[in-house]
Amino acid sequence: MFRILIPVDFTDGSTNACRFALHMGAALPQAEILLLHCFSDYLLQPQLDDPLNDAGRSPLSPGSEIITDRVLHRNQMDEQEKLENLYKELQAEAHTIGQHIHLKHAFINGLPEDVIPDEISRFKPDLLLMGTKGEDNVARSLFGTITTKMVEDAKVPLLTVPEPYRQHSLSRVLYATDFDKTDAEALTALMHLLKPFNSEILCAHIGTEDSERDDSHRMEQLQARLYAALPDHNLQFVILPSDDDVADALQEFVAREQIGLVAINNHQRSLFSSIFKPSLSKKLVLEAQVPLLVFHSSEKV
Repeated sequence: MFRILIPVDFTDGSTNACRFALHMGAALPQAEILLLHCFSDYLLQPQLDDPLNDAGRSPLSPGSEIITDRVLHRNQMDEQEKLENLYKELQAEAHTIGQHIHLKHAFINGLPEDVIPDEISRFKPDLLLMGTKGEDNVARSLFGTITTKMVEDAKVPLLTVPEPYRQHSLSRVLYATDFDKTDAEALTALMHLLKPFNSEILCAHIGTEDSERDDSHRMEQLQARLYAALPDHNLQFVILPSDDDVADALQEFVAREQIGLVAINNHQRSLFSSIFKPSLSKKLVLEAQVPLLVFHSSEKV
């Protein structure tokens, strides 16, 4: 049973991520997908900067508490209804593309940064899948919020799917390497994850003209390590010149080679940090509109 956990907030981005998960599940012998919605009681958070309102009453005075309870109850009921409707909609779609997809949903009170790790521990997913939003929301949807926190903290592979992305093919996948010593571990996990999809995996390094000779030598060393660790692999290897622009080189290659997924290892600090600079990330995540898979190596570097 392959398990996928999807936090949902009823935006187009998270709904699109759900549909991506359904198509993944259709290629698997057995798939269990859990839709997780975290409901936060923001109205109950203390207003420390303004303990009294204009009328001189505490925000949590008896009268305001009653109103707050009513609003919270209504909001919670609305969110539960949205989750139920989304579940029914996806359940109908699941039946048309894969009878073996088991869809579940959970409504949990709490902050996403607290609930998601707890649910990872309880549900034990093979994959955490999260949607990302459009360009106007990139700063708060991918960089510096829940998704970024999960990139750093989640102990399972994290797949982010851009909201505009509508394809579902995983036939060609790029693993971006910076010659990290944990590449073999990440590539083993990647091949295991993609085995049901018969994916062609390209292992690529983005270099410069000045580093061409050194990059070629390091790529040969990486190939030797991988052949020793994974003798039956069918990986392809390529070095991409970038002229110091990692995003442009990777994006152009992804478009030219019809790559459906880019995978990275979050312990590749130099590559990871360059990819996630806001100016570069827009080209990778928004313009290319290709899902990004982040592995978490167990080795500390």
